[in-house]
Amino acid sequence: MKNYKTKIQRMSCETIATVGMRVIETITQSMAEDVKNSLYATQLLEVTNRYRKAIEPDDKERNAAISDKFNIRKVLFSNSYDMAYGLTLSRDAGDKEAAIRVFSVFNMYGNKSFYGVRQSALTQRYATIIETLLQPEYAADLVRLKMTDILAELADAHTTYETLYQTKGNEQSLKAPSREMRLEMNNALKVMVEEVEYFSKKFPTEANITLWKNVEQRIAEVYVTAPGSTKKEDTVTTVTRSISTNEAI
Repeated sequence: MKNYKTKIQRMSCETIATVGMRVIETITQSMAEDVKNSLYATQLLEVTNRYRKAIEPDDKERNAAISDKFNIRKVLFSNSYDMAYGLTLSRDAGDKEAAIRVFSVFNMYGNKSFYGVRQSALTQRYATIIETLLQPEYAADLVRLKMTDILAELADAHTTYETLYQTKGNEQSLKAPSREMRLEMNNALKVMVEEVEYFSKKFPTEANITLWKNVEQRIAEVYVTAPGSTKKEDTVTTVTRSISTNEAI
């Protein structure tokens, strides 16, 4: 197999972790006992498990909490918007004037759905509206319209959502594999492939030759982009079981 070393270097974080798992499973299922019991096989298993741990996604509970706060914020904003609009139709002149002022802030972007607005822009819109309405000049209007509580709930939902979202982002950046860890993963996979190739040539038993062909296929079935390409890297879709550090090679 030509250029597999270069191909391994160009794999994305997720792809090389997947290939590492596939190579381990291929070796585990083979009849090549010497390769299965080699130090390099044990090393690849250990490094791959550590590498996968470094890039694994956030826990489901926090993602659910973020989604929940996102939806709560959306509902509270919609209700506040509708409430303010409804009060602009009030027969009480004072309520109507106050509502017009408050609604003009809620409606500063022209609608309440913000459909199609990107996440960063959406957050900025909510923040601008909330911060504007919390200015002293709107305090009396909000009290008159009995909207202080719902605005406080909206502000709290927005702050909580942002805190959760930013914490998630910060932890993801910290969990990104270091350059040293990526080099370790690259090396562990390269050395393992070299070991399989060596046994297939030095001891060309049916088991060793078959294993080499299968490992070649694990590398060949992965598509990586050329340097400078804007296309996304992908891998052939296969089902790969989770590998435990307690699993014997």
